[in-house]
Amino acid sequence: MLKSRDRERKPFDNRGRSVMIIFMAEEFRMSDANRETIRQFILAMIHREADFDPKPDLEKVVNLYDEMISTLPTLLRGSMNVLIKTLELSTIAQGYRHTFSHLSPEQQKQYLYKMENSSNYAFRGVMLGVKSMALLVYFSEPEAEKAVGYDGKCLVEARLEQAAKTAGQPAVERTSR
Repeated sequence: MLKSRDRERKPFDNRGRSVMIIFMAEEFRMSDANRETIRQFILAMIHREADFDPKPDLEKVVNLYDEMISTLPTLLRGSMNVLIKTLELSTIAQGYRHTFSHLSPEQQKQYLYKMENSSNYAFRGVMLGVKSMALLVYFSEPEAEKAVGYDGKCLVEARLEQAAKTAGQPAVERTSR
């Protein structure tokens, strides 16, 4: 389903002719299978291992992951889709009897460790792509931010406030340009 059309006018092509390029953005949401793969990945990689309570709501994290991917340019969205499918199906290529989301939690953890430490760059690349996005989304949740000691302020602004407190002066506010 077409949601919007983004038009970009490029004045001239290589031969000096006027050209108009039309990019069409489509609505994209992860399939149920991809959502389950991401849910299992986050459970195995982060959620079960997190040593704090309360933990972020897993469904909310998966929804945010989906939203984040849906805002990416078409090529990157497609690439993320391929990475997620690769994670799901690569277990079979590695000799497991089931896809990633159907492995036991212990097997998932072992498999992810094996992928992260693989000598095969493709496996490490899949892990890097999927894990980076998952960590970004998971630790942007208020429960996780609080657990790691993040107060929601920019580090620069926090240092300015701290310096002003120690000097006994009011904090300098940052102005936008």
